[in-house]
Formats: sequence, C-alpha cells, structure tokens
Amino acid sequence: MQAVQMSVYSPKLNVDINDISTPKIRDNQLLIKVMVAGVDPHIVLALTGKVKLFGRYDFPKTLGNELSGIVVEVGSQVNKFNAGDYVYTMPSLDDMGAFAEYIAVDADYVAQMPENLSFAQAAAVPLSGLTIMQILQMIKPKAGERLFISGGTGGFGQVAVPYAISKGLQVTVSGSKPSRKIAEKLNAGFIDYMSTDYDQHEHIYDYVIDTRGVETVRKHLKLLKPGGRMISLNGGPNKRFAQRNQNFSYSRKILFSLIGFVFDNLAQLSKVQYDFLYVEANGEQLKQVTKFIEQTHFEPIIDSEYSFLQVNEAIKKIATQQSQGKVLLNLENTY
Repeated sequence: MQAVQMSVYSPKLNVDINDISTPKIRDNQLLIKVMVAGVDPHIVLALTGKVKLFGRYDFPKTLGNELSGIVVEVGSQVNKFNAGDYVYTMPSLDDMGAFAEYIAVDADYVAQMPENLSFAQAAAVPLSGLTIMQILQMIKPKAGERLFISGGTGGFGQVAVPYAISKGLQVTVSGSKPSRKIAEKLNAGFIDYMSTDYDQHEHIYDYVIDTRGVETVRKHLKLLKPGGRMISLNGGPNKRFAQRNQNFSYSRKILFSLIGFVFDNLAQLSKVQYDFLYVEANGEQLKQVTKFIEQTHFEPIIDSEYSFLQVNEAIKKIATQQSQGKVLLNLENTY
C-alpha cells in the first residue's frame, strides 16, 4: 500500500509517499480502509520535532491522526465491529498512521461514524471532538460561564465551539477578518486578532483555550478573570500536567515542571491558572461525540480537501494557521 511518511525532523515540512506493507492486525485491532483523513496542527509539531518531549518516533513514520473509513478485517477478540462498518477514529498520537491506504487501530479507539455525516465530514471530527470533551472534563465549567478559543474558526474550533455551546457556555473566538462569517455561523462571539485591541477584552473570560502557543500565551492570560484557567494545546507541558499523568517517569515529570515554570509563573502573576492538554485516544468518548452530532444534526465546516498526491500542499495549508474550517486529505483514490 501507499503511505505518507516522514523520515527526519525538519522545519521544511516535506513528506514522502512510500510503498509499504499493509499492516497486520493484532487480536484487539481493526484493519480499516482509510477514506478521508484530517490534517491537523499536530502534524506540523510532529514534522518539526516539537513532540519529542512526549516520545521519539521510529523512522520512517507514517503520519495522520484522525480518519474515517471502512472496516475490512476484525481481530479475534473484537466483538463490537464487523467488516463493512463505517467508522472513524483518532489513534494514539504516539502511534499515527492515518495518511495511508490502510491502518491497524485498537478497537477501543474506534467508534461507528455518525449516520448524518459523510466520510469527509466524519474525518473532520475525532481529534477536535476528543480534545474539547477532555478539556471540559478537566475544567468542569458551569452553564453561563465565558470561554475564549484562540483561532477558534479553524479545524478545532468548528467542532469545539458548538460542543461547548451545547454545554451552556458563552463562546468567543479569534481569527482573521474573513473568519468573522465562520464565527457567526458557529454562534460565537468574534475578535479580529489583526485589528482589535485585546485590552478591551481583558479580565472577561472564565476560561481560555490556547491553540497558538508560546507567542500568544502572555496575551491570552490577560483575557482571564482572576481565578480563571487557561488550557493550552500548543504552549508546553507544566507541573500540573505531569502530576495528572501517572505513567510519566519521575525524570519526565521533573522535565515538564521545569519547562512549564515560565507559564505557571506568568499565570500566578495574573492570579490565574495555566494547564496543558495532550489529547488521548478514547473510543468511548468518541461515541459520546457521535451522540452529540446525531442529536444536534451538527455538520463540520470544511475549509479544503486535497488529493493524496497533494499532501504537501495540505500540510503547508494547515501550517499557515489560516484555515477556515477543517483541512482534509482524501485517500479514497491514492493515484
């Protein structure tokens, strides 16, 4: 089969399409024919080596974190899926592989596709859906509280915003001027990050989800009320994140505490709290996302869809952080 692979960490973001063996499944896995894969910011972090804090890849490494597809083979210990099922999934971030004709995935990470979504629409959901669900489980917000999502008109926000609103939160997003229409479609407030003075929004929000990283953490912390919480997806791990994850070694916990010292200190000076999330694969939670999608008739916003041979263009598109909705890679026809 063909697969999109990286062979070295590099800021150039170039990948190769290689011929590799179709994976053999274990007893607890499914073999899935990939129809469409989501192209997400984690791909950029993987290619540039910023994920080395969480573990190094063995090269060559097949990329891709989320997908929709058709089950073609079922492991002997799996009884919840059958060949022919339409499914979607986010494999573990440490074990990517969605940018390929076929992928072997632990059945515990897979869910039946929402009945109202196409393969393209379904591929836009898993990573974002699991991320916002795990954030809300962490912060336990109350209805009526205010949430700000930086860059919330992109691939993450177009799932996260309606899900957060369904839980009673008042949501505001930032983006470029053309993104205002996306925010309005999502029923979210909007801040034009190119022209609006952020000072007008200081100390307004109970929670901030930071998707941009180190460059904007200081600015986004100022948006929080005293006692508020920031959850960063891109800034860097910290002591609180390390303490939540019991599987980390003692040395890694120390490392993450040191890395996050600056963020924690900045948050303490602002009388708020900084935290970090590295989303985890979870099929049971994905079933809850499916339930939300089917009950609300939610349909994700698609920015663009690239062919398999256009994978480098798709990655460069997501790296610009200018997408309005989800960027997708179509693998139904790899040639």
